[in-house]
Amino acid sequence: GGSAFSPASIITNRRAEAQVADLADDVGCPSTTSEEIVACLRQLPARVLNDAQTKLLAISGPFQYWGPVVDEVYLQEPLAKALQRPQLQKVDLLIGSAQQDGLISRAKAIKKFEESQGRANSKTAFYQALQNSLGGEDSNLFIEDAATWYYSLEHSTDDYSTFSRALENATRDQFITCPIISMANHWAANSRGNVFMYHVPESSSQSSSGLEILLDVQYAFGLPFYPKYEEQYTLEEKRLSLQIMEYISNFVNSGNPNYRHSFSRKMSPLLPPWPMFLPSDDGDNYKEFTISMPTLKGLKKADCSFWSDYIRRLKASTGSESNGEQSAGFNSAEAPSKGLAFNESQPVGDKVAYSR
Repeated sequence: GGSAFSPASIITNRRAEAQVADLADDVGCPSTTSEEIVACLRQLPARVLNDAQTKLLAISGPFQYWGPVVDEVYLQEPLAKALQRPQLQKVDLLIGSAQQDGLISRAKAIKKFEESQGRANSKTAFYQALQNSLGGEDSNLFIEDAATWYYSLEHSTDDYSTFSRALENATRDQFITCPIISMANHWAANSRGNVFMYHVPESSSQSSSGLEILLDVQYAFGLPFYPKYEEQYTLEEKRLSLQIMEYISNFVNSGNPNYRHSFSRKMSPLLPPWPMFLPSDDGDNYKEFTISMPTLKGLKKADCSFWSDYIRRLKASTGSESNGEQSAGFNSAEAPSKGLAFNESQPVGDKVAYSR
């Protein structure tokens, strides 16, 4: 989920037990006791479990992400709550995200699974998995409608590719990008250490290598210099990889990506300065992992305001769960408009979203 503030950072016992029971039933494991289920699942190859999980995702719709539960033994409280306690020692933080992060590849796996089964309505399954995930574990229909409406302001609902991108962006912002920014804000505001943030934009999310591994991971681990892959990268990409590796090496050594040693302020002439992320309106700096390595500000500011401010008010006015009835809590005039001019808009309903 990217950080402790992600909705996917923990799941409830009820959800965990239901998911395990569904998985066990699909792969033919007995479901009489928890011990029998675990023993059976551990004997199965990872490929079998992964295929079964993809199938369950296609059937059920919402993302069945796995995560820890608060069992009061290994995990005694939610992660976000644990962060509120005082910390005696400062720890520096380097945190970042990519436009191709995580959950979206799971949704696309659903689409591929549907197609492999000969079903022509794989687009419907793809939409359903994305949109249902927006409501969270409690399937709050108000959140689904609000998010679909907001992200559709800049994408047509009459075209599959553009509308699916709107849903992808909504899901990624809610589960990954905005929680990462919240983590950076929290860490910096509470003086827990120096904070540095980066982002890999969509324009750079696919390298010339064609590998499905996230680009920041490719560059940080030096894949452009592995004999197996080096011919698949351009010289510019190799140079970028060297810079990112040096940033990370510096951070490991000194707690600051700009300096090799904590006792020295000498910067490498090959590295553009990377300013800290600060807890102020003008301090939300981040490094963009592209060829020119620019420093930018305000990553996803309007979109994250939608989730942290508007959706929070929406939850408070409608309750954590929704029975599907319309409520006065959703008012499009209160939501951020992204600076776009538009007529009186209504939330995009299931019929519109699933009929492309």
